[in-house]
Amino acid sequence: MVLTQSQNFIYLILPFIHGINCFNSYNKTTLIQNSMIVASHQKGWKIINQRSHGLLAAMLAYQYNIDLPNEIIVPTLITIAEHDDGIAETKESKNLTDAGAPKHFLAPGGSKKTDLKQHYNVMEIATSKCQLNALLTSMHMDFIFSDKKPGEDKELDAFLKEQSKNRKHILKHLDMDQKMADRLYSFVEWCDAFSLLICMDKIQPEGRKMEISESPEGIMSQTYYKSDDVISVDPWPFKTDTFKVFYEYKIIEQLQFKSVKEFDTVCSHTEVQRHEFIFKK
Repeated sequence: MVLTQSQNFIYLILPFIHGINCFNSYNKTTLIQNSMIVASHQKGWKIINQRSHGLLAAMLAYQYNIDLPNEIIVPTLITIAEHDDGIAETKESKNLTDAGAPKHFLAPGGSKKTDLKQHYNVMEIATSKCQLNALLTSMHMDFIFSDKKPGEDKELDAFLKEQSKNRKHILKHLDMDQKMADRLYSFVEWCDAFSLLICMDKIQPEGRKMEISESPEGIMSQTYYKSDDVISVDPWPFKTDTFKVFYEYKIIEQLQFKSVKEFDTVCSHTEVQRHEFIFKK
């Protein structure tokens, strides 16, 4: 089966037909089930790896005006950059559709049973760094699967129960209260959500404002374009009045792949490109 341009468009638009805020349209579990950010492009597919999205989120976090001691802010920045790592997206067969196209991370479908390999990998990496990294990454897992009903997946239930137990132990060991943990995780989630809006080109044109997420200060932030690739935020939460960020991506001109091995090979030989943005108060 060869994808036509019209099929290409329909495939990409399906995840977004329910509204601008894609995160409310789909079960949050999909945010970590399928990894790549895939968009239609006039030459084929535009593919952004989660690691690139995570790095952009960390750039936003680095510029955020939040008063945290060194032993808190550094593990938090690492969590923001790495919380969706754990697998090589282009080597996972689940990241191709049945038609052989790269699968966007919000695309529905697949097994109801959760593949926990990535989540165990992410938690192992986080735990090996420090307990705060493990705590925040575990809180992200809890957020991702909060829509999942208990009893649907026993292996997932056991994983989440173990994570809940681990978080209580870490809080006690760090002598940190839940309020502080929640504030730190809201920082993680804000940067993550904002980075996704940028990577998925969801910020509205013509200066129209849209919500990002609730900030660590409990304020609903809004973002908008001041001009092409110049972004602002209201209220302004950053340390400086202007700074530059970017994400890297690849344009894959081949529309369809016979196997994930072929897809990985094509991706590995495709030139990396960069999209830069200016943030301006």
